[in-house]
Amino acid sequence: MKNSLAAVIFSIILLHGCENVDVVQTKIEYKEKIVVSAELVSESLFSGVTFTRTLPIGERYDIKKAEIVNVDSYLRINFIRIVPLHYQADGVYKPASNLMVNPGDIFELFGKVNGKAFYSKTLIPGKISISNAVLEAGYIRASIIPKEGEVYGCKWFVYSSAAKETIAVADEFFSIIEPSELNTSGSLTVRTSQIPDLYLSAVYLDMINIQVCAFDKAYMNYYLTRSNQNVVNNPFTQGGEEIVWNVYGDDAIGMFIGMGKSTIKAVRQ
Repeated sequence: MKNSLAAVIFSIILLHGCENVDVVQTKIEYKEKIVVSAELVSESLFSGVTFTRTLPIGERYDIKKAEIVNVDSYLRINFIRIVPLHYQADGVYKPASNLMVNPGDIFELFGKVNGKAFYSKTLIPGKISISNAVLEAGYIRASIIPKEGEVYGCKWFVYSSAAKETIAVADEFFSIIEPSELNTSGSLTVRTSQIPDLYLSAVYLDMINIQVCAFDKAYMNYYLTRSNQNVVNNPFTQGGEEIVWNVYGDDAIGMFIGMGKSTIKAVRQ
């Protein structure tokens, strides 16, 4: 996914380092936060955890200033296996050897820096079963079999098999859906955002696909609140509500989230 969770979290951090923003000014006391960012993709190698700090308002974002290089951290897998994490570069920490992320695993993250401890826990989704994907009215609708403890979203993308490259991909999920208890044994319908007219032309129609993503259900609360701290340009609108993260601890925020991905070619209605 081009717009990864890490990119979204870094964009939130950037709010602490933007310049010349024409908004109603309020005095905000700066307090440094530890920022944790990790996507644990099912059936893939663990790509690491990024540890950074928020920067004061008005300071331009710089990874060399934001990265934290002295985090004492480790993973615990399925409540038994302990895997220490080691600093690599730009705030990224990884195990000493390759680590596979398996469906159904429970990953916990423990960490401490400068006397401040933090913790997170996530479930790794299993393989997503997509029964069909239909292109209709400028978007793709797909049916999947939901599982307990997971939420779902999807994106359209245009892929050229001849060039073996992705030409375009949706910027955002149209929605994130949490199946009800009654639906976990049946099918669930998900849909993409609207596809630009350019890619609905005859040139690209046979290249349109859908990627369905399953997340640990903790992602739902983050998704619903992720824009709460965006800059507010309307003086009559109250902003600054809290974002719901799944990292907990002393001045710690961020997402440590399990996810799975499945793709299928869309069929025209």
